[in-house]
Amino acid sequence: MTAVVVVLAFAAGACGGSDTPASTTATTAAAAPVNFSERGPYPVGRTILPLSDRQVYVFYPADPASVTTASKIDGYSSLIGFPEAVRGAIPPELVQQIPLDSYDQPAPSPKGPFPTIIYSHGAGDNAAFASQHYEHMASWGFVTAAPEHIERDLAASTLNQTRQGDDVGVLRSTLALLGEQNASGPLAGAMNLEQLAAEGLSAGGGAVLRFAQDPEVKTVIGRAPGSGVSIVVPEALQDDVEARRAFIDQAVTEAYATTPPPDKPSMIIAGEVDETIPLANIQRTFDWLAPPKRFAVIANGGHNAFTDLCAPIRAQGGLMQYSGKLPAPDALLERAEDGCTPANIDPQISYRLINQLTVAQLRNVFGIEAPQAAASLERSYLDQLFPGTLAQYEY
Repeated sequence: MTAVVVVLAFAAGACGGSDTPASTTATTAAAAPVNFSERGPYPVGRTILPLSDRQVYVFYPADPASVTTASKIDGYSSLIGFPEAVRGAIPPELVQQIPLDSYDQPAPSPKGPFPTIIYSHGAGDNAAFASQHYEHMASWGFVTAAPEHIERDLAASTLNQTRQGDDVGVLRSTLALLGEQNASGPLAGAMNLEQLAAEGLSAGGGAVLRFAQDPEVKTVIGRAPGSGVSIVVPEALQDDVEARRAFIDQAVTEAYATTPPPDKPSMIIAGEVDETIPLANIQRTFDWLAPPKRFAVIANGGHNAFTDLCAPIRAQGGLMQYSGKLPAPDALLERAEDGCTPANIDPQISYRLINQLTVAQLRNVFGIEAPQAAASLERSYLDQLFPGTLAQYEY
């Protein structure tokens, strides 16, 4: 039973680019693009804040003078997402070691306040499993806060205790917590909550699209997102996979036709061969969103390309090599390595592309050297940095 849940946990959770309008071209022609996929100028601090019955991981730009006396954070194990009672039963082949380069609770950089991101993780996922991305964003002058969705996270899946939760309510509570922390305490003054972005993966991507209806959120980024509307599935369909999928598909289509999208800038990043949330579903979500919007599809990318775990899974040759050695059907192993096999794009490359898009998009939206940021989003520059990695690019 545990091995089956482990496999599910690791699954967590066309057109070419359009020409840039003439007015934008004139603005950005003289601006030199920047390789934001390289680490930024700030050292990075991390703290973990309590929020009622869960935790919030916070990564932020740190004061260089303060990190000299702070403890180093060199990485984490994927075991962190499992309840302690079952960690000893996890097959060692499925434990991922993730490197980091951060510091434990140093003082924030005095150059703040910084734009802030609230991040929502996917189902069967864990708030820590995108720490490399949070770290990268902090190095470029952003604060990222990621709450644990304990109703649908890896621990809940392991114990077969997933339940309906209020994802948007958790994100709103996280924002309230950040407001308190920004007013007093070690992070006081570090966050510019007037420049608030929401970012999320899979089920968390759908959550942040709904959260983006709140006026406090100024922009939203969905990473292989679920739908941006809430759908209630009848109890009678819960155990009928095909009927449930058909119901959801029709219900989402009808809801998009009657639900206004958030009226703010957005970006969607998807995997071309995502088997967990098919590209056609994500395209439908993008079509529903209001302009200005941007859609990037990673060539030969899958669902797990958006997590820290993908690179080590690929490095060990994927998970299907354990077929017959674990009490899990092949279908589950295939889903677990969605996007993380040697046949897929190298996740080290796709992660860099994702970081480039995210940093440049947010700097552009928030007016941080916007002409330079806009130039860094041009298709020609992205193709130069990451040749052959964009299957589709719309804006």
